[in-house]
Amino acid sequence: MVIETVISREETIVVGIGEMRVAKFPTPMIACIGLGSCIAVCAYDRTTKIGGVVHVVLPSSNGKETDRTPKYADVAVPLLLSEISRLGGYMSRTVIKIAGGAQMSLAAGQNDAFKTGERNVAGVMEALGKMNMSVSSADTGGHKGRTVHMYLDTGRITVRTVGGESREI
Repeated sequence: MVIETVISREETIVVGIGEMRVAKFPTPMIACIGLGSCIAVCAYDRTTKIGGVVHVVLPSSNGKETDRTPKYADVAVPLLLSEISRLGGYMSRTVIKIAGGAQMSLAAGQNDAFKTGERNVAGVMEALGKMNMSVSSADTGGHKGRTVHMYLDTGRITVRTVGGESREI
């Protein structure tokens, strides 16, 4: 489990699988590389320039002892928002954007049996709903992986799909 808060490091912070990073500008960027069925939940307060990204792997901890493990949507979303608040961000002005949730395991002649990407999107949405938060923009689904970048000077989020161009969400 990695939960890291960085206030003013002058480098890009990379969020690994099941990890969370929260930072404040002048840190230039937080990146989540190689999302498949996982979800990058990005939260940003434009006034304080505090932002964070959590790499959600599964929709629910199912009540397991998680030790604040951010890999589950039901644990990760409140943890991310709590850390942004702790650093001085306000939920009333925090913008949430999500990306990922692809269906990566399609076998020839089989249905989308596991639908992990869809379940992850639903888990994130449910966790946000419990906190009275909503998603302002999303890039989810499909069958290709993604890489996400959050720019902490503006809160701009770009998503690049494998084989595609970067676009802002």
